[in-house]
Amino acid sequence: MSRYSLLLLVTLLSLASPSQGQAEEVAGKVGYMSGTLVAQRTDGTIKVLGPKSEVLAGDMLITAKDSYAQVLMNDGAKMTLRPHSNLKIESYQFRKEEPKADNAVFRLLKGGFRTITGLIGKRGDPDAYKLRAASATIGIRGTDFTSRLCATQGCQDENGASAKQIVKPPIVQSPVIGRVMLIQGALIAKEESGKSRKLTLGAPVYEGDVLTTGKQSHAVVAFRDEGRVSLQENTVFHVEKFKYDKAASQESAVLRLIKGGVRVVSGWIGRVNHDNYQLKVSSATIGIRGTKYGAWCYGPCVTGALEGVGVEVTEGEVVLVAPGGSMAVAAGMAAAIAIDTGKPVPIVKVPAGALDNKVPLPESVPVDMKEQFGAEAGTGEPGLYVTVHDGHVILVQGDNKIDLGRGETGFTNEQVLSRLTATPVFMGNDNAQINSESSNNSPNPTVNQTGCVVK
Repeated sequence: MSRYSLLLLVTLLSLASPSQGQAEEVAGKVGYMSGTLVAQRTDGTIKVLGPKSEVLAGDMLITAKDSYAQVLMNDGAKMTLRPHSNLKIESYQFRKEEPKADNAVFRLLKGGFRTITGLIGKRGDPDAYKLRAASATIGIRGTDFTSRLCATQGCQDENGASAKQIVKPPIVQSPVIGRVMLIQGALIAKEESGKSRKLTLGAPVYEGDVLTTGKQSHAVVAFRDEGRVSLQENTVFHVEKFKYDKAASQESAVLRLIKGGVRVVSGWIGRVNHDNYQLKVSSATIGIRGTKYGAWCYGPCVTGALEGVGVEVTEGEVVLVAPGGSMAVAAGMAAAIAIDTGKPVPIVKVPAGALDNKVPLPESVPVDMKEQFGAEAGTGEPGLYVTVHDGHVILVQGDNKIDLGRGETGFTNEQVLSRLTATPVFMGNDNAQINSESSNNSPNPTVNQTGCVVK
């Protein structure tokens, strides 16, 4: 931006800003920046900001064309504004010794930014941190997310970089492969990284998750291919592999029952190619033929033995395969692994724990697949887009809300509130630039300490 353009911007903002004569407290400071960042203060003054400049509660932060700026808030939050963005800090209060008094409310009026949240909303009131935009509010639950307010179709006239500079990544399907549709008691998911998270109603499930129910607890999980599973109490269930993408013609599922009992309604995976679906129990495997069935792993099975492994079919057919042989189990039949031979054998009496439990049948729980797993990304109509990189956010419009987990994108305008099946291309156009700046807190050598650009 030229000195003349910068002076004109400051002059216009000054004319449009009424003087309020009220001092606001320092909320944070500017970290890395590239280009031009100005703050419109509550007292009517305009401040051109540079690295280490103070940011105040009440400030309207404005980035110019081709400009990025990182703001480091006092509670540890990091916000990186993209070009042509207006972000107002409506209120901000953080005292180390007063967690209950925490408060942070931001309003996005134009453009977008990426946020890694700090202590506000984590240590006291979970509703203390909010982002408002148009007719929606974003509630934060300790997360990393990108928000973008598009005034035009696909944000086409709002990209700070030129079309030649933009590298358009492919639209990637959401990594959410399942969602909790019913829960009683405790349900924990352990990720492949070793991180554990407590699941609530509507919480997402990812490939690699190990789901564990506690005592007197049960849950029903719906999967992206329209399959469902009920988890009994004291059950450990591993989603080892799950791929379902109609557009890419990908479908495969490898599930493992480590302990306890499940009832399953199979979905689209495996209906055409039966080998694409497997449920493993100890060293036995259950292959399906489009069906409803229950499986259990009790007693010795929990330590890896075949004893205590069984299946009972209510609709369709399964094939129970063990090292000692295989057996087709049709509707109305049950089978277990014989202790002496290791072969599947028919049984008349099903273990009491497999039948006498409080968990509902999975098919009895209603699931709106479009609501739970998203509407098509469409053509990028104007509105607010929110993509979650880690943690989760709650996107609220009036009396309606959706809970977005890692890898999911939500969209809202005055008429619509929806979860998208995939993230629109324009949400990733400048992620590389934002990520680079978010990890670099050193001052930009092309910007002096007053915030003026050095040409």
